[in-house]
Amino acid sequence: MNRRRMLAVTGAAGSAFAAEGSRRTSASETDSKTYVLIHGAWHGGWCWRDVRCGLQGAGHRVFTPSLTGLGDRVHLRNPAINLSTHVTDVINFLEFEELENVILVGHSYAGHVVSCVADKVKERLRHIVFLDAVLAVDGKSFLPAGVGERRMKTAKDGYLMAAATLEFLGIPKDHPRADWVRRRLVEHPLPTLMEAVSYENGGPAGIDKTFVRCKQNPRMADGDPVLELTRDDPEWHYSIIDTGHDLMITAPDETTRILMDIE
Repeated sequence: MNRRRMLAVTGAAGSAFAAEGSRRTSASETDSKTYVLIHGAWHGGWCWRDVRCGLQGAGHRVFTPSLTGLGDRVHLRNPAINLSTHVTDVINFLEFEELENVILVGHSYAGHVVSCVADKVKERLRHIVFLDAVLAVDGKSFLPAGVGERRMKTAKDGYLMAAATLEFLGIPKDHPRADWVRRRLVEHPLPTLMEAVSYENGGPAGIDKTFVRCKQNPRMADGDPVLELTRDDPEWHYSIIDTGHDLMITAPDETTRILMDIE
């Protein structure tokens, strides 16, 4: 599949599927796909609830594991958790569930996680989706050199980054899911953002990829550098969704539609 697709999705918070029944299609009526959805910093597998329901209602297999130290696995957090820990989380999940032909989805920080997973188990993947994510660069960490070290000096317990605000995540304070999200966000282990990416097999190269940009992300006020990076690469497809950073919360139906469009 070497064609470019540019998809603009608007009215994210307001539009929805016409009715629940209209989006519930049996697996026999559609090409059932396998999705593994990986959350970003501060979150857990819980954040995919509405998207998971939409995909499952359309007859697809959906898995939403929580990374070590986050979400329902927050009790396992410790200073040794780094990017490699989270990459191993996902690889082990794919292997123990014996998943193949997977559409692997990473939100935000998980752009680094899924890229490193692809480097190690490329044969298990069908497509990689980066949801408003930071693209990994071989040899570089999520945070610029020195930033993480400075943050560690004032971090809780010497390694935990405070949970993001709803404003940072693009969730309005009066959103019906706002309190639900606030109750579940946890501190994030800084070492995961400080470990440099190290590819042995070209990272995600050789796999079809989609990047979904959240239009309301204030960091994109001067344009999206990812669009320029991917414009002439036939392995990449680029989409825009008119919502904030936590698109799975503020625009679950539109996010679901984008994921279901993946071939």
